[in-house]
Amino acid sequence: MTTSNEILQTLLSNFPLAELSSGEHQDVFESVKKRLIDAPDSGEELKNLYRVTGFSQFAMGLMWMMDRAGKNPGQIAIGLEDETLLLSSFRKAMAEQSAPGQQSTSAAEVTEAGAGEIGEADEKAFASQVEQFSESVQSGSGGTIMFLEDLVTESETIAKQGGVSELVEFCSLLVEFLKFISERELLDDVRVINIVSNVSSTVSQWANTPPDARTGIMEEALNMLRDFKSQFE
Repeated sequence: MTTSNEILQTLLSNFPLAELSSGEHQDVFESVKKRLIDAPDSGEELKNLYRVTGFSQFAMGLMWMMDRAGKNPGQIAIGLEDETLLLSSFRKAMAEQSAPGQQSTSAAEVTEAGAGEIGEADEKAFASQVEQFSESVQSGSGGTIMFLEDLVTESETIAKQGGVSELVEFCSLLVEFLKFISERELLDDVRVINIVSNVSSTVSQWANTPPDARTGIMEEALNMLRDFKSQFE
């Protein structure tokens, strides 16, 4: 068993399973847990789960906790905030699986889903993903590259799907910015930290504001990303 498998086994063993009211949901969780722990590399298997419809936030939460535990072995056990995050994101994943127009997914289908399956963009989940990347950049986390790559993938997906114009533009600009800083290895640059922090707080505010009251909220982040290259001249 690899270190990532051991860490994940500890994390998932502390999951508040009894808080899941549905026996079917508990079965899905147990199947997901078994597949992740039994995989040759739990970290790689989490990337597959991330691409299963509805499970991106749950998988990202586990990735974040694994990275934290890898840097601080004494923090492997999850706390109340961690429990709340995992429980909430798992319930959300199951709710999306049973949403109208979405075919119900059994435990086997969730755990066997391939990396090519990407669900519909969720604004709050995306904002949370941007925030997690921002926190990783600011803390100098060893998993920042992984978060960056996943954020690029999700941003490209949203941009291609279309929808709310400011979110589509934000995602297109964000992809360009992320690829720029990755290729030049600028993740620890103070200018990058500043930009990421600002766009993260803006998109979070936008996602948590009712659609009819969002006018102008995203503009600061869009302007910053439109002109980001001038910061590195």
